Amino acid sequence: MAIPLEIKTQLNLLRRDHPEIQYLSDEQLIQMIHDAMQAETTQAGEPDEADMERMSALECGAIGEKLMNLGRWLEAERCFLASMEKAEKEGNLMLQGAATEMLGKLCRERGAFSYSMELFQQALRLAERQGDLWLQNTIYEQIGTTHSMQGQYNQAIEHYKKSLQIIEHLGGNAASVYGNLGNVYQQLGDFRHAIDAHEKSLALESKHGNQKGMAQSYGMLGQIYEEQYRYNLALEMYHKSLGILDRLGDKIACAYQYSNLGNVYAAQSDFDEAIRMHEKALTIVLHTGNDIGVAVEYGALAYCYKGKGDIARALEFYGKDLAITEQIGDHHGAAKTHGNLGGLYRDAIGDPTQASAHLEKAKALFEMVGDAENAQKMVLALRVI
Repeated sequence: MAIPLEIKTQLNLLRRDHPEIQYLSDEQLIQMIHDAMQAETTQAGEPDEADMERMSALECGAIGEKLMNLGRWLEAERCFLASMEKAEKEGNLMLQGAATEMLGKLCRERGAFSYSMELFQQALRLAERQGDLWLQNTIYEQIGTTHSMQGQYNQAIEHYKKSLQIIEHLGGNAASVYGNLGNVYQQLGDFRHAIDAHEKSLALESKHGNQKGMAQSYGMLGQIYEEQYRYNLALEMYHKSLGILDRLGDKIACAYQYSNLGNVYAAQSDFDEAIRMHEKALTIVLHTGNDIGVAVEYGALAYCYKGKGDIARALEFYGKDLAITEQIGDHHGAAKTHGNLGGLYRDAIGDPTQASAHLEKAKALFEMVGDAENAQKMVLALRVI
């Protein structure tokens, strides 16, 4: 893979400041930096003040990104702020813009969308000052994602298209941007444009040999076809995604596709095959300790057994689902399960007392988490008991 000019420039600056590494190739130097970052974040933990003082802006930013990916947000924030400060003192607009952009991503993950947008705009001005088109492309994509997360889909499309224009001009891989556009069009119900965008993403991922990206594109196409009730195409896409993920050994992603396949089979009333898929997913998520995933699969199995008319098994799995969601404090998940139990007691068992109790709990929990639409559905369900 070609090393971007901006990275080459930073590597040369490191060679200038550290003569002992001047004979290392670019690839060797990048590997050395990667190994040092990994050792520092996994063994030494959070860098202390002395460490931060010694590190360069580039090192602080790189370690901050690693910490953010590990979910250690407070430590990552310290590193990004230090990187921004050091880069400003060094007069390095590129690193200053990159650190500001990363801090914007961190704030977005926390749900601080307004502050996140301020940081992205600040980073964009820095990128524009130095004419850094690669960084501008990245920031436009991040702004688009921030709008998308807030349901501001037209603004998201506008910024994704700006990113797309730049990256195609630079000859880069625009697969992720097309994928993001596809997701937004899907949210808008514009399936024609969504499919077109994901197919373009798939073609680019295939061209660049990115197997994980291909699997993701197949999965997204599967979701769109499922939403359109084009179940045969959905199954084809999910199976293609699963085949790649299985070869890659990505068990967690495999569980997700097994679950998607189970949902499609259930929608076609093929409950035996649906149960087989959800049991495969359940085996994986139980092994990985993913409580949310386990609860989801229990709920899916309950739905399948309800469809088969096996009410005892349906109650059993809904009970397991509810026990987990309540234990981990997933109020929205618990609300859904209480709603499902209410419907089961009302329609299949004929127990209005239990039905009312579960639907009332569901309504209260939906109101507590601010889901007014589902709370109103529970009101309507209570009226027909």
